[in-house]
Amino acid sequence: MKILNKLILFSSLLSIVYTSSVNNFSHQINLTQQIVVKADVTGGYTVQDFCDYLQDKSEHYPLSDEFIERYQQTSGGYIDNAKKYGIPVDKTIHEPNQKWHFFVSWIEDGAIDKTQSAKSRVYTGLLCPELLLWIYEAMGVNPAKVKEAKAVAEKGKVEGINVSTLAKNMRSVVTWEDLIVEISKQ
Repeated sequence: MKILNKLILFSSLLSIVYTSSVNNFSHQINLTQQIVVKADVTGGYTVQDFCDYLQDKSEHYPLSDEFIERYQQTSGGYIDNAKKYGIPVDKTIHEPNQKWHFFVSWIEDGAIDKTQSAKSRVYTGLLCPELLLWIYEAMGVNPAKVKEAKAVAEKGKVEGINVSTLAKNMRSVVTWEDLIVEISKQ
């Protein structure tokens, strides 16, 4: 649906350019290019769109659960939040699960504005490797890419790389386009 809306927008913008006078033609082309580029960069998806897509997904997926067994953070962030809620913190059973982490600890308790761009807030703004892996799996990203992102995250954990660099390295494997391809199938 979102892609169809973008095509309609693009088509109507082209019509405006086509019917405009010759003197304004180059200016209108530039305006059209700016609008189309902006739509491509943000993907037009909000945090709410990602919430809607992920709402009915499983709490557990194999690769993110494997990562949690070895590298789940031990304190801070969603771990401390889970303890406040009385949720078990036990990496052997993959708890707290990453669906809870995303919806309750990160979105609700983090007071995330759901109208924000998903690209900047979810894709670029998230730093937790366990949550990123869960999102990749829940969104149906190519399993080979998710495995590679997991390997990058594990290597980063072993080397003691800070989480922002670790997340950036994971994003170099699973691109924004990988995520929006999946969500656009909805």
